[in-house]
Amino acid sequence: MQMQGDHAGTPVAARLAEPHKDRMTPDLKTPARSHLLPALAVSVCGLLWGVFWLPLRWFDSQGVGSAWVALLFNLVAIAAPLPWLLRRTAWADFHNQSLSGLILGTAFALYTVSLAMTDVIHAILLFYLTPVWSTLAGWVLLGERITVTRIIAVILGFAGLWAILGGGGVPLPRNAGDWLALLSGLLWSAGTLRSFARPSQGIALPVFCFAGGGLAASAVLLVIASALSLPMAAVNNLMPVLPWIVLLAIIIFVPPNFLVLWAAQRMDPGRVGILLMTEVLVGSISAGLLAGEAYGASEAIGTALIVTAGLVEVWGRRS
Repeated sequence: MQMQGDHAGTPVAARLAEPHKDRMTPDLKTPARSHLLPALAVSVCGLLWGVFWLPLRWFDSQGVGSAWVALLFNLVAIAAPLPWLLRRTAWADFHNQSLSGLILGTAFALYTVSLAMTDVIHAILLFYLTPVWSTLAGWVLLGERITVTRIIAVILGFAGLWAILGGGGVPLPRNAGDWLALLSGLLWSAGTLRSFARPSQGIALPVFCFAGGGLAASAVLLVIASALSLPMAAVNNLMPVLPWIVLLAIIIFVPPNFLVLWAAQRMDPGRVGILLMTEVLVGSISAGLLAGEAYGASEAIGTALIVTAGLVEVWGRRS
Protein backbone atom coordinates (compact mmCIF):
# COMPACT_ATOMS: atom_id res chain seq x y z
CA MET A 1 0.00 0.00 0.00
CA GLN A 2 1.33 3.41 -0.93
CA MET A 3 1.16 5.46 2.25
CA GLN A 4 2.28 8.82 0.85
CA GLY A 5 0.19 11.02 -1.39
CA ASP A 6 -0.99 14.50 -2.11
CA HIS A 7 -2.87 14.70 1.18
CA ALA A 8 -0.37 12.90 3.41
CA GLY A 9 0.06 16.03 5.47
CA THR A 10 -3.55 16.17 6.60
CA PRO A 11 -4.22 15.67 10.32
CA VAL A 12 -6.04 12.36 9.82
CA ALA A 13 -3.33 10.92 7.63
CA ALA A 14 -0.69 12.13 10.06
CA ARG A 15 -2.39 10.42 12.96
CA LEU A 16 -2.52 7.16 11.05
CA ALA A 17 1.04 7.42 9.84
CA GLU A 18 2.77 8.61 13.02
CA PRO A 19 3.10 5.31 14.97
CA HIS A 20 5.14 2.45 13.60
CA LYS A 21 6.70 4.56 10.85
CA ASP A 22 9.21 1.85 10.13
CA ARG A 23 6.49 -0.72 9.50
CA MET A 24 3.86 1.41 7.84
CA THR A 25 4.85 0.86 4.23
CA PRO A 26 5.35 -2.84 3.54
CA ASP A 27 7.29 -3.59 0.41
CA LEU A 28 4.83 -4.90 -2.15
CA LYS A 29 7.75 -6.05 -4.28
CA THR A 30 8.83 -8.69 -1.80
CA PRO A 31 8.88 -12.27 -3.12
CA ALA A 32 5.47 -13.85 -3.64
CA ARG A 33 6.33 -16.56 -1.13
CA SER A 34 6.24 -13.97 1.67
CA HIS A 35 2.50 -13.55 1.04
CA LEU A 36 1.72 -17.19 0.31
CA LEU A 37 0.85 -18.31 3.85
CA PRO A 38 -1.24 -15.21 4.67
CA ALA A 39 -3.05 -15.62 1.34
CA LEU A 40 -3.80 -19.29 2.02
CA ALA A 41 -4.95 -18.46 5.56
CA VAL A 42 -7.41 -15.82 4.36
CA SER A 43 -8.73 -18.05 1.56
CA VAL A 44 -9.42 -20.91 3.98
CA CYS A 45 -11.22 -18.52 6.32
CA GLY A 46 -13.39 -17.40 3.43
CA LEU A 47 -14.31 -21.02 2.72
CA LEU A 48 -15.27 -21.57 6.36
CA TRP A 49 -17.27 -18.37 6.57
CA GLY A 50 -19.12 -19.35 3.42
CA VAL A 51 -21.18 -21.79 5.52
CA PHE A 52 -21.25 -19.52 8.58
CA TRP A 53 -24.89 -18.73 7.83
CA LEU A 54 -25.98 -22.35 8.21
CA PRO A 55 -25.58 -22.75 11.99
CA LEU A 56 -27.01 -19.25 12.47
CA ARG A 57 -30.18 -20.24 10.65
CA TRP A 58 -30.35 -23.49 12.64
CA PHE A 59 -29.96 -21.69 15.97
CA ASP A 60 -32.66 -19.27 14.84
CA SER A 61 -34.98 -22.20 14.06
CA GLN A 62 -34.32 -23.49 17.58
CA GLY A 63 -35.47 -20.22 19.11
CA VAL A 64 -32.07 -18.60 19.73
CA GLY A 65 -31.65 -15.24 18.04
CA SER A 66 -28.54 -14.24 16.09
CA ALA A 67 -27.67 -11.47 18.57
CA TRP A 68 -27.28 -14.10 21.31
CA VAL A 69 -25.16 -16.28 19.03
CA ALA A 70 -22.88 -13.35 18.18
CA LEU A 71 -22.53 -12.48 21.88
CA LEU A 72 -21.63 -16.04 22.89
CA PHE A 73 -19.26 -16.55 19.96
CA ASN A 74 -17.31 -13.47 21.02
CA LEU A 75 -17.41 -14.51 24.67
CA VAL A 76 -15.67 -17.76 23.72
CA ALA A 77 -13.27 -15.94 21.39
CA ILE A 78 -12.19 -13.40 24.00
CA ALA A 79 -10.90 -16.19 26.24
CA ALA A 80 -8.84 -17.88 23.52
CA PRO A 81 -5.83 -15.49 23.45
CA LEU A 82 -5.61 -14.97 27.23
CA PRO A 83 -2.78 -17.53 27.78
CA TRP A 84 -0.57 -15.37 25.53
CA LEU A 85 -1.50 -12.18 27.39
CA LEU A 86 -0.35 -13.09 30.89
CA ARG A 87 2.67 -10.78 30.74
CA ARG A 88 2.10 -7.07 31.33
CA THR A 89 4.27 -6.19 28.32
CA ALA A 90 1.81 -8.01 26.06
CA TRP A 91 -0.69 -5.18 26.69
CA ALA A 92 1.67 -2.37 25.65
CA ASP A 93 -0.23 -1.65 22.43
CA PHE A 94 -3.71 -2.05 23.93
CA HIS A 95 -4.83 1.54 23.30
CA ASN A 96 -4.04 1.26 19.60
CA GLN A 97 -5.37 -2.26 19.08
CA SER A 98 -8.55 -1.68 21.07
CA LEU A 99 -9.85 0.82 18.52
CA SER A 100 -9.05 -1.47 15.57
CA GLY A 101 -10.66 -4.35 17.45
CA LEU A 102 -13.78 -2.34 18.20
CA ILE A 103 -14.22 -1.45 14.53
CA LEU A 104 -13.57 -5.00 13.26
CA GLY A 105 -15.56 -6.67 16.04
CA THR A 106 -18.54 -4.41 15.44
CA ALA A 107 -18.31 -5.16 11.71
CA PHE A 108 -18.42 -8.90 12.24
CA ALA A 109 -21.18 -8.69 14.85
CA LEU A 110 -23.34 -6.74 12.41
CA TYR A 111 -22.53 -9.19 9.63
CA THR A 112 -23.43 -12.15 11.84
CA VAL A 113 -26.82 -10.65 12.63
CA SER A 114 -27.45 -9.68 9.00
CA LEU A 115 -27.05 -13.29 7.83
CA ALA A 116 -30.15 -14.23 9.82
CA MET A 117 -32.12 -11.14 8.80
CA THR A 118 -31.86 -11.15 5.00
CA ASP A 119 -31.03 -13.45 2.10
CA VAL A 120 -27.60 -15.00 2.56
CA ILE A 121 -26.34 -14.03 -0.88
CA HIS A 122 -27.43 -10.41 -0.46
CA ALA A 123 -25.76 -10.17 2.96
CA ILE A 124 -22.52 -11.64 1.59
CA LEU A 125 -22.39 -9.48 -1.53
CA LEU A 126 -23.23 -6.28 0.34
CA PHE A 127 -20.48 -7.08 2.85
CA TYR A 128 -17.98 -7.68 0.06
CA LEU A 129 -18.20 -4.18 -1.28
CA THR A 130 -15.14 -3.75 0.96
CA PRO A 131 -12.72 -3.11 -1.98
CA VAL A 132 -14.78 -0.01 -2.85
CA TRP A 133 -14.66 1.27 0.72
CA SER A 134 -10.93 0.47 0.93
CA THR A 135 -10.27 2.58 -2.15
CA LEU A 136 -12.27 5.52 -0.80
CA ALA A 137 -10.81 5.23 2.71
CA GLY A 138 -7.27 5.08 1.34
CA TRP A 139 -7.93 8.34 -0.49
CA VAL A 140 -9.64 10.16 2.41
CA LEU A 141 -7.61 8.88 5.37
CA LEU A 142 -4.20 8.09 3.90
CA GLY A 143 -3.98 10.66 1.14
CA GLU A 144 -3.58 8.03 -1.59
CA ARG A 145 -3.97 9.47 -5.05
CA ILE A 146 -7.03 8.44 -7.02
CA THR A 147 -5.89 6.67 -10.16
CA VAL A 148 -7.87 5.51 -13.16
CA THR A 149 -7.91 1.94 -11.81
CA ARG A 150 -9.31 3.15 -8.47
CA ILE A 151 -12.08 5.06 -10.21
CA ILE A 152 -12.91 1.97 -12.28
CA ALA A 153 -13.00 -0.15 -9.09
CA VAL A 154 -15.46 2.22 -7.43
CA ILE A 155 -17.70 2.33 -10.52
CA LEU A 156 -17.69 -1.46 -10.84
CA GLY A 157 -18.43 -1.89 -7.14
CA PHE A 158 -21.43 0.42 -7.19
CA ALA A 159 -22.62 -1.15 -10.42
CA GLY A 160 -22.52 -4.52 -8.67
CA LEU A 161 -24.49 -3.03 -5.76
CA TRP A 162 -27.07 -1.72 -8.20
CA ALA A 163 -27.33 -5.13 -9.90
CA ILE A 164 -27.79 -7.27 -6.77
CA LEU A 165 -30.40 -4.87 -5.37
CA GLY A 166 -32.48 -5.26 -8.49
CA GLY A 167 -31.56 -2.20 -10.52
CA GLY A 168 -34.14 0.29 -11.68
CA GLY A 169 -33.26 3.24 -9.47
CA VAL A 170 -31.13 4.21 -6.49
CA PRO A 171 -29.54 1.00 -5.11
CA LEU A 172 -30.83 1.25 -1.56
CA PRO A 173 -30.85 -1.87 0.67
CA ARG A 174 -34.26 -3.50 0.85
CA ASN A 175 -34.48 -4.28 4.56
CA ALA A 176 -32.69 -3.94 7.92
CA GLY A 177 -30.54 -7.00 7.23
CA ASP A 178 -29.28 -5.47 3.98
CA TRP A 179 -28.42 -2.22 5.76
CA LEU A 180 -26.51 -4.08 8.48
CA ALA A 181 -24.56 -6.09 5.89
CA LEU A 182 -23.66 -2.92 3.99
CA LEU A 183 -22.56 -1.15 7.18
CA SER A 184 -20.57 -4.17 8.33
CA GLY A 185 -18.59 -4.20 5.08
CA LEU A 186 -17.81 -0.51 5.42
CA LEU A 187 -16.60 -0.97 9.01
CA TRP A 188 -14.60 -4.09 8.08
CA SER A 189 -12.80 -2.13 5.39
CA ALA A 190 -11.96 0.66 7.84
CA GLY A 191 -10.79 -1.84 10.45
CA THR A 192 -8.53 -3.81 8.11
CA LEU A 193 -7.09 -0.57 6.76
CA ARG A 194 -6.25 0.55 10.30
CA SER A 195 -4.89 -2.89 11.24
CA PHE A 196 -2.57 -2.80 8.24
CA ALA A 197 -1.48 0.77 9.01
CA ARG A 198 -0.88 0.09 12.71
CA PRO A 199 0.24 -3.54 13.06
CA SER A 200 0.86 -5.21 16.40
CA GLN A 201 4.02 -7.06 17.38
CA GLY A 202 1.96 -10.17 18.19
CA ILE A 203 -1.45 -11.56 17.25
CA ALA A 204 -2.95 -12.39 20.67
CA LEU A 205 -3.78 -8.79 21.57
CA PRO A 206 -5.49 -7.98 18.21
CA VAL A 207 -7.59 -11.16 18.55
CA PHE A 208 -8.54 -10.23 22.13
CA CYS A 209 -9.49 -6.70 21.07
CA PHE A 210 -11.41 -7.99 18.05
CA ALA A 211 -13.45 -10.34 20.25
CA GLY A 212 -13.89 -7.60 22.85
CA GLY A 213 -15.19 -5.21 20.21
CA GLY A 214 -17.55 -7.87 18.90
CA LEU A 215 -18.73 -8.64 22.43
CA ALA A 216 -19.50 -4.98 23.13
CA ALA A 217 -21.29 -4.52 19.80
CA SER A 218 -23.28 -7.74 20.28
CA ALA A 219 -24.34 -6.62 23.76
CA VAL A 220 -25.58 -3.29 22.39
CA LEU A 221 -27.45 -5.05 19.59
CA LEU A 222 -28.99 -7.44 22.09
CA VAL A 223 -30.19 -4.63 24.35
CA ILE A 224 -31.73 -2.74 21.42
CA ALA A 225 -33.31 -5.89 19.97
CA SER A 226 -34.72 -6.89 23.37
CA ALA A 227 -36.23 -3.45 23.87
CA LEU A 228 -37.87 -3.67 20.45
CA SER A 229 -38.81 -7.37 20.86
CA LEU A 230 -36.97 -8.30 17.67
CA PRO A 231 -36.44 -11.97 16.71
CA MET A 232 -32.65 -11.60 16.92
CA ALA A 233 -33.01 -11.32 20.72
CA ALA A 234 -35.03 -14.55 21.08
CA VAL A 235 -33.69 -16.80 23.83
CA ASN A 236 -36.33 -19.54 24.12
CA ASN A 237 -34.08 -22.63 24.02
CA LEU A 238 -30.65 -21.23 24.77
CA MET A 239 -29.48 -23.83 27.28
CA PRO A 240 -30.12 -26.93 25.11
CA VAL A 241 -28.15 -25.48 22.18
CA LEU A 242 -25.47 -23.72 24.26
CA PRO A 243 -22.94 -26.59 23.93
CA TRP A 244 -23.36 -26.45 20.13
CA ILE A 245 -22.79 -22.69 20.12
CA VAL A 246 -19.58 -23.09 22.12
CA LEU A 247 -18.37 -25.97 19.93
CA LEU A 248 -19.02 -24.08 16.71
CA ALA A 249 -17.34 -20.98 18.10
CA ILE A 250 -14.21 -23.05 18.76
CA ILE A 251 -14.29 -24.58 15.26
CA ILE A 252 -15.58 -21.92 12.88
CA PHE A 253 -15.06 -18.62 14.70
CA VAL A 254 -11.94 -18.59 16.87
CA PRO A 255 -9.35 -20.06 14.42
CA PRO A 256 -10.36 -17.72 11.55
CA ASN A 257 -10.04 -14.76 13.93
CA PHE A 258 -6.39 -15.59 14.53
CA LEU A 259 -5.70 -16.30 10.85
CA VAL A 260 -7.42 -13.27 9.32
CA LEU A 261 -6.01 -10.78 11.82
CA TRP A 262 -2.54 -12.27 11.40
CA ALA A 263 -2.82 -11.97 7.62
CA ALA A 264 -4.39 -8.49 7.74
CA GLN A 265 -1.17 -7.14 9.24
CA ARG A 266 0.87 -8.59 6.36
CA MET A 267 -1.26 -7.82 3.30
CA ASP A 268 -3.04 -4.68 2.18
CA PRO A 269 -6.82 -4.54 2.82
CA GLY A 270 -7.75 -4.82 -0.85
CA ARG A 271 -5.93 -8.13 -1.18
CA VAL A 272 -7.46 -9.43 2.05
CA GLY A 273 -10.91 -8.53 0.74
CA ILE A 274 -10.31 -10.30 -2.55
CA LEU A 275 -9.05 -13.52 -0.95
CA LEU A 276 -11.99 -13.56 1.46
CA MET A 277 -14.28 -13.61 -1.56
CA THR A 278 -14.04 -17.40 -1.52
CA GLU A 279 -16.94 -16.87 0.91
CA VAL A 280 -19.03 -15.45 -1.95
CA LEU A 281 -18.62 -18.65 -3.95
CA VAL A 282 -19.26 -21.05 -1.07
CA GLY A 283 -22.03 -18.91 0.42
CA SER A 284 -24.00 -18.52 -2.80
CA ILE A 285 -23.74 -22.22 -3.71
CA SER A 286 -24.58 -23.45 -0.21
CA ALA A 287 -27.49 -20.99 0.14
CA GLY A 288 -28.89 -22.12 -3.21
CA LEU A 289 -28.57 -25.82 -2.42
CA LEU A 290 -29.47 -25.84 1.28
CA ALA A 291 -31.74 -22.83 1.76
CA GLY A 292 -33.36 -22.74 -1.65
CA GLU A 293 -32.40 -19.11 -2.20
CA ALA A 294 -32.60 -17.82 -5.73
CA TYR A 295 -29.38 -16.90 -7.47
CA GLY A 296 -30.47 -15.33 -10.70
CA ALA A 297 -28.95 -13.17 -13.39
CA SER A 298 -28.87 -9.98 -11.29
CA GLU A 299 -27.01 -11.73 -8.46
CA ALA A 300 -24.58 -13.33 -10.92
CA ILE A 301 -23.89 -9.98 -12.61
CA GLY A 302 -23.50 -8.28 -9.25
CA THR A 303 -21.06 -10.95 -8.07
CA ALA A 304 -18.96 -10.60 -11.24
CA LEU A 305 -18.87 -6.81 -10.96
CA ILE A 306 -17.92 -6.76 -7.27
CA VAL A 307 -15.21 -9.40 -7.70
CA THR A 308 -13.85 -7.49 -10.70
CA ALA A 309 -13.88 -4.28 -8.64
CA GLY A 310 -11.77 -6.00 -6.02
CA LEU A 311 -9.29 -7.30 -8.58
CA VAL A 312 -8.97 -3.85 -10.11
CA GLU A 313 -8.52 -2.30 -6.66
CA VAL A 314 -5.63 -4.64 -5.83
CA TRP A 315 -4.06 -4.01 -9.23
CA GLY A 316 -4.36 -0.28 -8.62
CA ARG A 317 -2.58 -0.56 -5.26
CA ARG A 318 0.35 -2.34 -6.88
CA SER A 319 0.70 0.23 -9.65
